[in-house]
Amino acid sequence: MNQINIQYYKTKIGEMISGSFDGKLCLLDYRYRRMRATVDNRIKKGLETDFVEKNDDVLSKARVQLDEYLNGDRISFDIPVLMVGTDFQKSVWNALVKIPYGETASYLDIAKLINKEKAVRAVAAANGANSISLIIPCHRIIGSNGELVGYGGGVPVKKRLLKLEQNNSGLNAGYQ
Repeated sequence: MNQINIQYYKTKIGEMISGSFDGKLCLLDYRYRRMRATVDNRIKKGLETDFVEKNDDVLSKARVQLDEYLNGDRISFDIPVLMVGTDFQKSVWNALVKIPYGETASYLDIAKLINKEKAVRAVAAANGANSISLIIPCHRIIGSNGELVGYGGGVPVKKRLLKLEQNNSGLNAGYQ
């Protein structure tokens, strides 16, 4: 039977939920975020399956890489991901992945990147629906005025992540 293996994991930025399906990570998110049920239901419906609390190799690797990232020892992830959403959402999430470590972009920047300049609000909604936090770096999105805008893990966590990346952005470019 198809299932999404999930695990809960406490980190220095809060408790996370991770999920894998068919050897790919489809969920890495804040366990207690406001949109938790909406995100989980979209993934379950999109993959026509349910959550089962069970560990696997993908989830173990995700935890190791997450810890390395949060400790400032990793600037990129090499875990296969499975994005579950509309084509528009996937286009936004693929654009987010292009924002370099230690840098930020606005919703308008992303809208322009996907050739939908008038769709800034839709880009913001897709950004908020991201279910693979940190690997798809929605925390790198800031308001056009430079202010920190909402984040699933909360604005204080977003501020911490951006500071971590800015402090480590001088890491060797060849470094994982």
